[in-house]
Amino acid sequence: MNYIKSLHIEGFKKFTSLNVEFNEHMNILVGENEAGKSTILDAIKTVLNQQYRTADKSVLRDLFNIQKVAEFEAAPSVKTLPRILIEVELTLDPKTKNADYFYGEVYGALKKQDEKFGIRFECKYDEQLSAGMEQSILDGKIPYEYYDLSWKTFAGNPYQMIRRPLQFLAIDTTSSAVAPSFNYYNRTLFTSKYNEQTRAKAKNDFRTKLIEAFDATDLPELGGDRRFGIDTKKVVLETVLSVYEGEVALENRGSGMESLIKTEIALEKSNGLDVILMEEPENHLSFTTLRKMLEGISEKQKDSQIIVATHNSMIASRLNLNNVLWITEAGVKSLSGVDEKVANFFVRADDNGFLQLLLSKKVFLVEGATEFLLLPHFYQQITGKSIEEDGISVISCNGISYKKYLEIAEKTDKKIAVITDNDKEQEKINFAKKYNEENTLQHIYMADSTDDWTWEICMYNVNQAVLDKMIKVQAGAEYKYHGESYGAVPGKMLNNKVDVAYQMLTSGTVFEIPQYVKDAIEWLRK
Repeated sequence: MNYIKSLHIEGFKKFTSLNVEFNEHMNILVGENEAGKSTILDAIKTVLNQQYRTADKSVLRDLFNIQKVAEFEAAPSVKTLPRILIEVELTLDPKTKNADYFYGEVYGALKKQDEKFGIRFECKYDEQLSAGMEQSILDGKIPYEYYDLSWKTFAGNPYQMIRRPLQFLAIDTTSSAVAPSFNYYNRTLFTSKYNEQTRAKAKNDFRTKLIEAFDATDLPELGGDRRFGIDTKKVVLETVLSVYEGEVALENRGSGMESLIKTEIALEKSNGLDVILMEEPENHLSFTTLRKMLEGISEKQKDSQIIVATHNSMIASRLNLNNVLWITEAGVKSLSGVDEKVANFFVRADDNGFLQLLLSKKVFLVEGATEFLLLPHFYQQITGKSIEEDGISVISCNGISYKKYLEIAEKTDKKIAVITDNDKEQEKINFAKKYNEENTLQHIYMADSTDDWTWEICMYNVNQAVLDKMIKVQAGAEYKYHGESYGAVPGKMLNNKVDVAYQMLTSGTVFEIPQYVKDAIEWLRK
């Protein structure tokens, strides 16, 4: 199988320097907004598709890393001028046509390594073409027009797309359907679907029949032996291609169906695609359609290498957490170390907060909606600041064991405070104490007495007078909970958890906060 093994970036857009190691089949890029997911995909397209090859040099203003530009402006010289280096290391079957053309020792700035397959893109100032620009550079001006953009294989050979080492397609759903994006998609699909001989015959037949069709219109001559004719240089087959489903062109379908159909076509093994890039495939898709797309990707992912950039928790978990590449300020971290059983569990759990946990700086992990509603209010009551101001998220487990989230957290160096119930089990209290002794960044908080066995009981025990007055109960009603009686007001609180929590939240009352909740807040905000 031919695929992208790694990517090295220097001075390109978001990154001063970045290295990414890709999985052979599935790769899920996640990160905050502006973390660089799109930049990674753009870097791959820049190399493999020679993006920007014919663009005006003014585009370099948007491509150069702003930190590198700032370093030049602080100390202008030829040596400090910004440059871009992008290297894509490939794994190729040596028997693949032209494979040797990409095989050599040249591997970026780091030479004399083991021989590898790959392509290198470099954008740098061309001193040979820039005589007389020295003073302008010393004045802090970047001579964009004097930059040279080059694409070479690791063997040092010029890289041209006609000799591309693998079949590659990018699907971008971040913008609405427009002609250029469809033209790119259709051209790429046409190239990967048919061999060179078939394409050449189709293009020749198209040109011939186009001339014949125009001649058949029998337009009168213009006079003086002049007449209209077809300029075949202006009408190239690839520019007018469109994919049809039945009688409807793909670009005339709704945005959601457009994304789904594009993906289905790309995943068809007969199309021979080695690498498929997908940027935010969740755009424009309903929940049902997204699930259908993910099922298709999951079934076909072993036929191609797929690299997906997403903000969607369901995509990240459904396609397996072990395939996640998390983009952080420190680089790209793989979650391949997450326990396989935990990863498989999240594949089946659509309603989860995995991605929110991953992208948050600090996290409160709570049992359910009651704690989710009241904890931010209590946090502000104690600290005088909102939970958002301190960059903290609250995630409700919604029935998923907090231990499964902790398994992920332990692989990500996230500071997480779990607020949970002891459920009248001393073993849970003992486990939490032992866990907190052994873990620095993740702690578990619960009441240290089995009498305070759940959130509602804890709240009632420290706010009895206030809650007895606030919560109305019917005379003589038992309000049993799971067949047991805890008193009318506690029983109503247990049987109507969310309603009571909302009543407390909107009452304007200052409540006493259970000690274990105070402890969790104080620990997490440190």
